[in-house]
Amino acid sequence: MSEAFIKLTDNQIVKRLRWVMTGAILISMVNTLLGQPGNFWQHPKMAIRGDGLSIYNETNHTFDFFLGSGWQPYLLASLIYISGAFLLVSVLPRRVAMITIFSFIFGHYFGSTNWLAVRWHLGINAASIYGAVLAAIIVFAAFPTIGTNTDQVIKRLRWLMAAVILLDAFNTLLGQPASYWHHPEMVHEGNQFSRFFLMRGWYAYCAIELIYCSVMFWLVSVFPKRLPLIFIFYFIFIHFIGASNWFFYEWRMGMETPVIYGIILSVLIVLLAFLHSDMKEPTVN
Repeated sequence: MSEAFIKLTDNQIVKRLRWVMTGAILISMVNTLLGQPGNFWQHPKMAIRGDGLSIYNETNHTFDFFLGSGWQPYLLASLIYISGAFLLVSVLPRRVAMITIFSFIFGHYFGSTNWLAVRWHLGINAASIYGAVLAAIIVFAAFPTIGTNTDQVIKRLRWLMAAVILLDAFNTLLGQPASYWHHPEMVHEGNQFSRFFLMRGWYAYCAIELIYCSVMFWLVSVFPKRLPLIFIFYFIFIHFIGASNWFFYEWRMGMETPVIYGIILSVLIVLLAFLHSDMKEPTVN
């Protein structure tokens, strides 16, 4: 028999992770529809974005342009988009497929967190709750059993976690108004924990961030094997949101900036966690 024109992946990790990706996209899509104001259903031009602004607001462009045509075109476009994403990661080479999957997850995690935080008034808790659930699901999908390479994966990924935490802290300092550096009480920060230390000066904030990062680094180095992976992904997710919020809300760099940041993190995660091109499934010790 002739070889199939399109060869679907036989990698079990990709097969499981693509369903996680699909779930993240669906959650984002459902949030987008449920978060619309009451008059949207009769007047699609009244559609809003995840940040609570009109889809036509030019201060911070997003990808929600289908909403302006009504919920039916949006739903149809979303279903085509989900099907296309699912098929794409099913035919790409394993490593590229994983990078694509994580990129979709990061992008739609950011989108859903916007809705949960702004429209559903969960605030900072949105990133923490959703991030914890998503981190656990990803770890169980990508690492169904604890293999001989798990220790090395943790050792590599913990450095990425630390870098993401520190970038979030750097953005927080960079985003302070000029008056802050002489008058710390002029702090601009929504996280009450960070705000507490920022009000005591930038040096106090830097000290607590270094302590926090060091403690998290130590914890993921000593906990039982699966738990550190969940913590690593959790801290990557919530600090990805922290840094991206500065890009999106404060510096108005558009939705593409969190997306690009998510792609960069996805590349690094795959290179660090799935280093060997011949890796199929983790094997139990």
